[in-house]
Amino acid sequence: MTRFTNLSGIVLAAGSSSRMEGANKLLLPWQKQCVLQVVVERICEVGLGEVIVVTGHQRVEVEEALRHHPVRLVHNPDFAEGMAASIRVGVEAAVGEKGYLFALGDMPQIAGTTMLKVAEALKSSETIAVPVRNGRRGHPVAIGSAYRDALLALTGDRGARPVLAKNAANVVEVPVEDEGIFVDVDTQESYRAARTAL
Repeated sequence: MTRFTNLSGIVLAAGSSSRMEGANKLLLPWQKQCVLQVVVERICEVGLGEVIVVTGHQRVEVEEALRHHPVRLVHNPDFAEGMAASIRVGVEAAVGEKGYLFALGDMPQIAGTTMLKVAEALKSSETIAVPVRNGRRGHPVAIGSAYRDALLALTGDRGARPVLAKNAANVVEVPVEDEGIFVDVDTQESYRAARTAL
């Protein structure tokens, strides 16, 4: 069921996993799937108008992992430049008139209900919505289409933080009880800890 026709989901899955000691963190086992498949399934369940996955490092392997998922794959040839390059590629490809729900491909513990709450909080194209637990912000982040040009102007590896900082008055904090909004699997240690927490 499509609940958010005018909202595009953008999963950032282009990183080189440089801190994972040789493995691609997105393709590591997670329950009966891999890390990225879990993230993609959760965002697909939200009911967005479309879900785009931005690939980069090991593009062929990542695309193969998602060949049965209802997503549009777009490639970021400049993935080594940092997260901003993938945000730009995703936003350029997106057709959502209201905005974008950004999810990181290495955060498999985020609950589907959290993604849904953040999407619901994007009330207009001028809104930015972020999940918050105990005063701390996490992911995913929904950003209205009014900030399209600002997103396309991003550089480096800080993600969309400059856009949130510049438009702080329009940021809506969404209270959640989901510790998963902070948990990525960037290193072998964090991956093992997250698996143990399951």
